[in-house]
Amino acid sequence: MMELTHQAPDGWGFCPDGFPAYPLFMLLAIAAGAGLFMIEIRKRDQPSGPLFPIALAALIGGVIGAKLPILLLNLRHGVSWETLLAGRTIVGGLVGGTLAVLFIKKRLGIQGRYGNRLAAPIALGMAIGRIGCLLSGCCFGKPTNLPWGIDFGDGIARHPTQLYEMLFCFGALTILLLRRKTAAPGSLLTGYFMAYFVFRFLEEFLRTHPIQAGLTTFQWICIAGMLTLLAKNKLMQSKEKTDE
Repeated sequence: MMELTHQAPDGWGFCPDGFPAYPLFMLLAIAAGAGLFMIEIRKRDQPSGPLFPIALAALIGGVIGAKLPILLLNLRHGVSWETLLAGRTIVGGLVGGTLAVLFIKKRLGIQGRYGNRLAAPIALGMAIGRIGCLLSGCCFGKPTNLPWGIDFGDGIARHPTQLYEMLFCFGALTILLLRRKTAAPGSLLTGYFMAYFVFRFLEEFLRTHPIQAGLTTFQWICIAGMLTLLAKNKLMQSKEKTDE
C-alpha cells in the first residue's frame, strides 16, 4: 500500500470493490467548485475578464503542485501509471496554485486582488473531495480510542482525518460565504489558505505519514505555503504603498 497516492489496502473503505469513490468525488469537487465560481462572478459588478486567466492559472498550477510532490517522493520506488493517475496532495496544490496566480498576474500585468471570488469555490471543492477519501478509506489517521474512531477495514479504530478535514472545509465555506461582501480584496483567499495550512500542519500529527527531518513531508509543504503567503502579502502591501 502506498498511502501518498490515495490508495488504501484491499477491502478498506465503505464502497464495493472497484467502485471509484475517490475519482468520482474529485470530479464532483471540480464541478461544484467551478459552478460556485461562475455564480460568484455573476453576482459581482466587477469586470470578470481578469478572473478567467487567474482561475485557469490556479487550476493548472494546482494540478502541477498537487502532483509534483508525489512524483518526487516516489522517484526512489519508480513512477508507475498508478502514481501518475492517483497520486496528489491538496497542500501541494494550494502552493502550486498560489505561485501560478502570482506568475500570471505579473506576466499579464493584472492589477487588483481577485482571490475573494476563488476562496469559497476552493473550500467547497476540497470538502467534497474529502468525502471521496472517507468513502475509499485513504488518507486515514492513526489508531485512537476516541468514540468517533472509524475502522476502515483492519479492525482498528482510527482518527477519521478525512472527516476532520471535510468539516473544517465546510465550516470555512460557511464563513467565507458570510464575509464575501464585506471582506477586503484578496483577504478571504489568503486567510483561508493560511488557516488551512495551520490546520493541516496540526492534523499531520494524527496521520501516519513518515517523518522527514523532524516533520512529515506535508508539514514541510505547509510551512512553505505559509511562507509563500506571507511573502505574497508583503509584496502586495509594498506595491500598494508605491501606487499611493
